[in-house]
Amino acid sequence: MKQLVSLFFVFAALSVQAQSIKLEFKPVKGVEYPVSMEVNQTMTLIVPGMGNVVTQTDQTIGAVVTLAEEVELGYLVEARLTRMTVKAEGQGQSQVFDSEGEDIMSQAIKSMMGKPMKMVISRRGEVLEQMPVEEAFYTEADSILATQYARRRREQTMEQIKQLFSQNTIKSVVQAGLTKFPDREMTIPSVWTDEEPSEELSAIVTVQQRLTQLSGNRASMTAKSVIMPDPNAKKPETAQRMEQLSGNGEGTSVIDIQSGWVIESSGTQSLRGELVVEQAGQVQSIDLTMEVKVKTIGKQ
Repeated sequence: MKQLVSLFFVFAALSVQAQSIKLEFKPVKGVEYPVSMEVNQTMTLIVPGMGNVVTQTDQTIGAVVTLAEEVELGYLVEARLTRMTVKAEGQGQSQVFDSEGEDIMSQAIKSMMGKPMKMVISRRGEVLEQMPVEEAFYTEADSILATQYARRRREQTMEQIKQLFSQNTIKSVVQAGLTKFPDREMTIPSVWTDEEPSEELSAIVTVQQRLTQLSGNRASMTAKSVIMPDPNAKKPETAQRMEQLSGNGEGTSVIDIQSGWVIESSGTQSLRGELVVEQAGQVQSIDLTMEVKVKTIGKQ
């Protein structure tokens, strides 16, 4: 009897070890895949003669992704923003952009909610290509601003809005609902690593993912990231830019096995680098640190 009991536990252990799965992004036509991303960022500039200058930025960005059609590289999807709130505070001043606000700027931002933006996502869960946003995308917002703003102020405000709705912003919120899976079967635990350059950070981001648990229709994962300066990065042609960023981070996530869409995730990141300011032919470098917290809620 003892031998039978021992064999039972051996076979039970083997069956757990042998449990394997191939995770993929598998959207279904007609189904909406919502994602809401909250980002809380504290940036501290170490300014000679002034000490530490702290800026707090809080963002909430929501979107819904739907499948348009299956293509050779994966899926052509449409992403529609549902919420855009950005609040920045520093040195006694604050600035708010809110798609749910009542002011003229908020009304302009609200006019762009729900408009489709197309992109291609691989079966591995990676945004491969974004279709350019046409100028007509901003026409309604510009018309709203024109009711109260003079031409110069309207043009400046539209530039701010276009920065808010940059391709990096759209990509980041959609990618927040995704995970880059390896193209293979995985058992518990499985580890894989992705490395890619970040144009926005002028850095190379390396992320190590670990599949830790399978339970029902959910897969649990942990992640660790390392960020290093990219020596081949193209410098942005702006008066202010961040350079020599480095740091690390960690996070956890729960994935819907059936669709490959994120159910929930959270993470933190610590960064150090320089803020480079060019003005009147002079270049100034200011040391900075950043602490970032990210929380994502997806399809339940």
